[in-house]
Amino acid sequence: MERTLLWTVPLGLLLVVLAEWALLANPGGRLVGLVLLSVLLGFIGVFTLAPVTLAAGAVADRWGIAAAVVLVGACLSAGVLAIIGSIERAKPGYVWKYGEPASVAIPHDWTCTMSGYTCAGHWTLDGKTVRGGVTMSRAEHRTLRSTTAAADNAYHFDARVLGNRASTAGLHVQPASSVTLGRVPEWTGWTAGAVGLGAVLFAIVFPRRTSGTVSEAL
Repeated sequence: MERTLLWTVPLGLLLVVLAEWALLANPGGRLVGLVLLSVLLGFIGVFTLAPVTLAAGAVADRWGIAAAVVLVGACLSAGVLAIIGSIERAKPGYVWKYGEPASVAIPHDWTCTMSGYTCAGHWTLDGKTVRGGVTMSRAEHRTLRSTTAAADNAYHFDARVLGNRASTAGLHVQPASSVTLGRVPEWTGWTAGAVGLGAVLFAIVFPRRTSGTVSEAL
C-alpha cells in the first residue's frame, strides 16, 4: 500500500493541476476538466473514504492492490460522471443544444416556478401537443406582464424543445462543452455501483486462499 501511495500522490497532484487548468485557464476545456476532476475524485475516494478503503482492501486481498485501485477508482469515477451528467441535463443549455426548434405557447393564465423563469406551456411536435416547462429570459418573463396575449389567449415564443422541456431563443444560451456529459445515462452510475459492490462482496465471501494460509490451517 505504501508503494501505491508513492505513485498515486504525485499522480493526484498532476490531475489537480490539469483539472484546474482545464476548468479555469482554458474555458473551452471545461468538459476535459470535469472528466479529469471526476477521475481525480474517484481515485482519491479510494484512500480518503473509510468504507471505500475497506472495500478496496478486501478487493486487494483477492485480486491485488493494483486491481483494487483501478476497479474501485473506476467505479467511483463513473458514478461522479453520472452525477455530473444528471446535473447538466437539468440545465437549459442541454435542451438548447440537443433540442429541436419549435414555437411554444404560454397560456394567459400562466403559472411559473418559484425560482427561475420556467413557466407552464405547450407546443406541437411531430403533430402531437406536448405540455411542459418553458424556461425564458428575464426580459421575456416581463413581457408576460406587460403585453397583450394573442388571439388564442396565449403568448408565443421561439424556442428549442426536448421532451417536456423548452428553452426560449431569448435566453441566448451558450451551452458549455460539459453539457456533453448530460449524454451519460444515469444507469452507468448504478451499474458502476453494482459492479463495485458485487466485486467487494465476492472478495469477502470468496477470499483468495494463499499457500501460507493453507499450511497454517494444516
